[in-house]
Amino acid sequence: MSWGLVLSGGAAFGIASGGVIEVLGREGLKPDCIAGSSMGAIIAAGYAFGIPLDRIHDAVRQLTIVSVARFSDLPLRNGLHSGIFHHEVERLMRPFFGDATIGDCRIPFVCVAGKVHKRIHWSHIVRRTFRQEFEEAVSHHVFPPETRLVDALAATSAIPVVFSPVEIEGQTFVDLCHFGPIPARALKDRCQADRIVATDTHPTYDTLRTFLPTGWREFLEAGDQEIAEDKAACDVIISPVPPYALFRFDKGEAFWQAGKKAAEESLPEVKALISK
Repeated sequence: MSWGLVLSGGAAFGIASGGVIEVLGREGLKPDCIAGSSMGAIIAAGYAFGIPLDRIHDAVRQLTIVSVARFSDLPLRNGLHSGIFHHEVERLMRPFFGDATIGDCRIPFVCVAGKVHKRIHWSHIVRRTFRQEFEEAVSHHVFPPETRLVDALAATSAIPVVFSPVEIEGQTFVDLCHFGPIPARALKDRCQADRIVATDTHPTYDTLRTFLPTGWREFLEAGDQEIAEDKAACDVIISPVPPYALFRFDKGEAFWQAGKKAAEESLPEVKALISK
């Protein structure tokens, strides 16, 4: 039996996946394949490539809000499509990966993002037609083995509106966010894993929804359906409790420890699953 590990996105929340890997590794539980989205993909790529976990942990400790982003030149251009900030993921990841590709990973690694086919007018999110606009503009994408890791990681973590889209060989990509934070089905399709263990570090926006316009709520509800289908493909889901807000990258150690705590609590279930 093979098993795969899925590390979810969620901006700084996703750092908790590092703590999950630490606990699983301590118990000798090594996945046969791994997938990730956004911050989860960054952690997953480092693990899959063979970077020592203590080096990944040290890098997380050094993160600050300033180190991960800089202001976009024209943040309000193109209906917010250009993003408020440019993120610094490629610059931060290059010392770890250089020009290595996804195919160079020691553990099969699946990385997802949204491929942009036409400009997304995020200012239209209040309209009831926005869900259809988004689905026509963006498709789910799994990067092929020849893609450079630094490019794939920059793309999967390019949170719309917050960060500018990422260009790779003439194509445009963004973080799938609410439409693909737990890429369990992508991992099953690519690696045919028999069992899936996943983290869920994606924010729910439950309180915010009450105050949102109908179009925005319908957009989130469509994403909820995608998340539900990915969760249904999982056998065990580890859900760390985030100790700080979504973009508190400077609190990376606290998120990491939250991941360890959640993994410890889920260990009996994970061990039972893998031993079958």
